Amino acid sequence: MPEEKIKEHILVCLSSSPSNPKVIKTAAKMANVFDADFTALYIEMTGTKKLSSENKKRLESNTALARAQGAKVVTLNGDDIAYQVAQYAKTGKVTKIVIGRSGYRANSFFAPPNFVDKLIQQTPEIEIYVIPDKVQAVYLGQKHNKKIFKLPEFSLIDTFKTIVVFLLTTSVCLYFQKLNINESNMIMIYLLGVLITAYITESKLYSIISSVLAVLSFNYFFTRPYMTVVSMDSGYTFTFFIMFFVALFVSSITKKIKEQAKQSYLKAYSTQIMLDMSQKLQQAKNVEEIDEITIEQIKKLLDCDVLLFEPNKEPVSTVYECFPIRNTDTVFLNAAIPAKRYKSATEFEKNLFSAMLRESALAYEKETITQTKNELLLKHKQEELRSTLLRSISHDLRTPLTGISGNADILLNNADVISGEKKHQIYSDIYDDSIWLLNLVENLLSVTRFDKNEINIKKESEFISDVIQEAVSHIGRRKDNYNIKIEITDESLSAKVDARLISQVVFNLVDNAMKYSPVNTTITIGAYAEGKDIKVFVSDQGNGISDEDKKSIFDMFYTVNNAVSSDSRRGLGLGLALCKAVVEAHGGTICVTDNKPEGTIFEFSLEGDFYE
Repeated sequence: MPEEKIKEHILVCLSSSPSNPKVIKTAAKMANVFDADFTALYIEMTGTKKLSSENKKRLESNTALARAQGAKVVTLNGDDIAYQVAQYAKTGKVTKIVIGRSGYRANSFFAPPNFVDKLIQQTPEIEIYVIPDKVQAVYLGQKHNKKIFKLPEFSLIDTFKTIVVFLLTTSVCLYFQKLNINESNMIMIYLLGVLITAYITESKLYSIISSVLAVLSFNYFFTRPYMTVVSMDSGYTFTFFIMFFVALFVSSITKKIKEQAKQSYLKAYSTQIMLDMSQKLQQAKNVEEIDEITIEQIKKLLDCDVLLFEPNKEPVSTVYECFPIRNTDTVFLNAAIPAKRYKSATEFEKNLFSAMLRESALAYEKETITQTKNELLLKHKQEELRSTLLRSISHDLRTPLTGISGNADILLNNADVISGEKKHQIYSDIYDDSIWLLNLVENLLSVTRFDKNEINIKKESEFISDVIQEAVSHIGRRKDNYNIKIEITDESLSAKVDARLISQVVFNLVDNAMKYSPVNTTITIGAYAEGKDIKVFVSDQGNGISDEDKKSIFDMFYTVNNAVSSDSRRGLGLGLALCKAVVEAHGGTICVTDNKPEGTIFEFSLEGDFYE
């Protein structure tokens, strides 16, 4: 089995060194040659904010260069740079590390190994490329920048905290002295006080002050002669020095732990914002929600104003910096944030901000695909509707048209030999076929207008009895074969409706009842008030509708093959679909239930217009 080829991964270390651009470009060339993944790593140590403005600008410039060269910028926090780089390289499966180096070497007898030597020791399995750094000496000089040694700013609150802790620890030690507790325990109490001071104050100055006060206080109160800084036992001098340096060491460790905890909290908070954004974007239902989520989460991360605008528009202002929300091919929107806030952001925040923009781009892309899919489905549905309509029309119009043309041919060629009674029957058949075609075309046009949202509903207050009478008057001669009953509880019942459309609904329901009911049976049309609504129903004594057919009875082109009428014409399945569309357009509902002991009841609701 052939050995799987390992993907090359090149890591370059970022710094504020003037020669770092050379290192970055060299690493970028290598990544291009090896077709490798390219990562730029920056280790942010405690106190990084104390870099001079010049070094900060160089670091930002070098970071921007790395991004421009196609690198993925990663920021980590730690005190041991070599260890952090080595651990990331091992975890990230880095195959090559590119770093810069000056001519400086630590004294092998009196100084620990420098960064390059330590990195080589910790990553023996990774290839390390060292780029000569001729100007590194200038950069190393920043370590001796006088600004680093400037006195910390005075804080009244921290001073108060330091004094309170010192007084408390001294009081505890004095109490222990009365209890004849050993002096070593008092030293531990003072060390605890120094640790607490380091934890609750911001500056190292107060840790040093606390350490000095602890030594002086212990000497003053608890060594003979008491109440003096002079010690009779020369061994205490050594104890004081040990106590002082232990106090400084403990306070220093506490400060570092506190700073690391703070950095960990900030990263955890920022990462949680990113996770929340990802989850919310997955639940977004439209572009507007994606916009709101994007703005909300970026505000949480950077705590600044966020603007979104179309990519073809000009930038909002020169004080804002714009970033595209895009995928490989399309720019969906531009995000603008204050330029000052972006410059002051940490590399971790910048990386997270970039990831947020990519998440938003994926959400916009998904929404675009969904909209395109819905449009295609709609077109497919319309095409399917068109095909079904043409197929149904070509089949179902043939019977009445054949009857009309056949009867017309008989009248044209045999009018002289046909009796008057037979002629009347032929005329009646032609009329019935014409009315059937007229009603079918009327339903077809109405359904088409509803499907295209072209229908214009004009609601006016109408008496329900008048609407029902209008519908019955258009039924034609077929109503003579049935017992049509009208039951209205109150002739004054009125509703806000489009009379023409509701009349067509009643007509379609009655026509449907006659089609599926035996002749000489009763068809009842009624209306009654229920709360604020008017209920209109049409019941018959036919064979009824099965529960399975009830689920689809209002679907377009759906027909039930249990007609009992002698009429051979088959409907297109448009009448009930039109009834549902008209009723819902009026804000009502329509349903079908069984009529006891036999038959079917169609009932729909309308907005009542009651006079007070």
